[in-house]
Amino acid sequence: MNKTFDIKRFGKYFAYDIKSIWKENSIFLLVWCLLPVFIYLVYMFFSLVGGGLQTFISGELSRPPIALRGGLFATAAILFIMVFPSKAFGFITEKAKGSSWLMLPASRFEKYLSMMLICLVLVPLAFFLTYLLSDALVCLLDGKCGGSIFSSWSIINNIDPSEEDIKLGGNGLWFIVSWVLQTSSVFLLGALLFKKSKVLKTILSLFVISMLLSILMVAVVKVFHIDFPNMGTRFVEWAKNHADNLDFWFNFWANFELAFIVIGCGLWSWFRVKKIQH
Repeated sequence: MNKTFDIKRFGKYFAYDIKSIWKENSIFLLVWCLLPVFIYLVYMFFSLVGGGLQTFISGELSRPPIALRGGLFATAAILFIMVFPSKAFGFITEKAKGSSWLMLPASRFEKYLSMMLICLVLVPLAFFLTYLLSDALVCLLDGKCGGSIFSSWSIINNIDPSEEDIKLGGNGLWFIVSWVLQTSSVFLLGALLFKKSKVLKTILSLFVISMLLSILMVAVVKVFHIDFPNMGTRFVEWAKNHADNLDFWFNFWANFELAFIVIGCGLWSWFRVKKIQH
C-alpha cells in the first residue's frame, strides 16, 4: 500500500473528516445556511410590531426586499468563507487535538488533500446551495416576498459584452468562484499558521501586506521616474486600441491571480501541515 496516497484509505478518511466537521460544527453550519429564514422571521416580527395587527390582517405587511436579502447574502458569504477554515481545522495547531489528528490512520498528504477539498470546494458549495434554497423556500411560502436571490441572478451576471466598449473577463459566477477559492486558501493558511485569533490575525496580515505593496509601488514609481498621473490616460488609450483583445487579457490576469494565490497558499499550507509537530 502506498504510504503517501491510497484511494481507498483516502476515501475512508475523507468521509470521516466530513462526519467529524459536521459533528463539531453542525449548529454553526445550520445557522449560517438557514440564515434567510431567520432574517425573514426577524424582519416580519419588526414589521408586525411597527405596522400593528391591522396591517397584518390587510396583507400590507412589508417583506424583506431583494436588495436587503442580496446584501445580507453577500455579507454572510464573506464572513462564512473567512471563518469556516478556522472553525473546521484551527484545532490542528492545538497540542492535544493536533496530536490526535496527527495519529489518525492517513498520510499527511491525504489529510491535506481532504482539508483543501472541504474548505475550497465542498463546504462553500454546500453553503451557497443551502443558503439560496433557504431563500427560495421563504419566497415560495410567502408569495408576496418577491423574487428569490437565485431567480434574480441576472443582477449579478447582467453584463452584455456587446453593449460595452470594453469587455469584462469572466462573468458573475466565475468571479464568485474565483473569490471563494482565493479567500478560502488564504484563511485556511491563516488557520494553520496562527495559534489564536486566526481570522483577525489573517486580516491584519493582509492589511500589512497591502501596505507594504503600496510602499513598494511608490518606491518603484520614484526610482524609475514613472509618470504615474498619466498612466490612467495611457491605459484608456491602449484599451481603445486593443478593444478586441481586452477580454483575453482580463481573463488572463484574473486567472493568473487566481492560480498564483491558490497555488501559493496551497503549497504553503502543505509545508505547514508537513512540518507540524506537537
